[in-house]
Amino acid sequence: MKSAASPFRSSLLVLLSVLCTALAMPALAQKKAGSLAGFPLWTAKKNPVAGPFVPGLNAALLLTDEQKAKLHAAREETLGNPELQKLGASLKQNPNASEADRAAATKAFEEARGQFKDRVDTILTADQRKLIASISALFEEVSVATGEAYRDRFAQLKGDKASAAEVYKEASEKNTKDFKGRLEGLLSKDQWAALTKAAEDEEAAAKNAVKVKKP
Repeated sequence: MKSAASPFRSSLLVLLSVLCTALAMPALAQKKAGSLAGFPLWTAKKNPVAGPFVPGLNAALLLTDEQKAKLHAAREETLGNPELQKLGASLKQNPNASEADRAAATKAFEEARGQFKDRVDTILTADQRKLIASISALFEEVSVATGEAYRDRFAQLKGDKASAAEVYKEASEKNTKDFKGRLEGLLSKDQWAALTKAAEDEEAAAKNAVKVKKP
């Protein structure tokens, strides 16, 4: 039996996931100063700097161009710091890294994450911060309800990976539908319109993205 992951390793895996979420933005979006597609402004379970829960969600904050520019700068100077990225890459490539190395990396990621969150809080208005908290709480509430609704079905499919994957997809789609249904009631007309437009733009950009042809 495999031994359980150490606390340091578990924490590091979570932090690496946070870093990847923060940096995994489409190249096109990174080049467009006004785009915040995939930008981590939300809070999810075990991830205090999560990306948007549905496409276009960041647009619901109705951020100004000045705020967008400051947010990009904040990410690049904290989570996007070259030294931090280099550290994360080296640890991913070295599964035998010592606990001391992992502890040092965990501390570095936590500090960068804290700095990023502090910078974001100073950039956003009180109303925007309140909206983020409300939407993040709503997503958690919907996710818990979805988990409860599918708990027995997942238990029955234990060991059947193929069927479990299908049920997981069904649950994920339901979760998104339920979340968006309640989210529309939470947002103003302008906020919902901005979200819808941004989601359409992101979908169009994804479809138009250049795909590498197979040899």
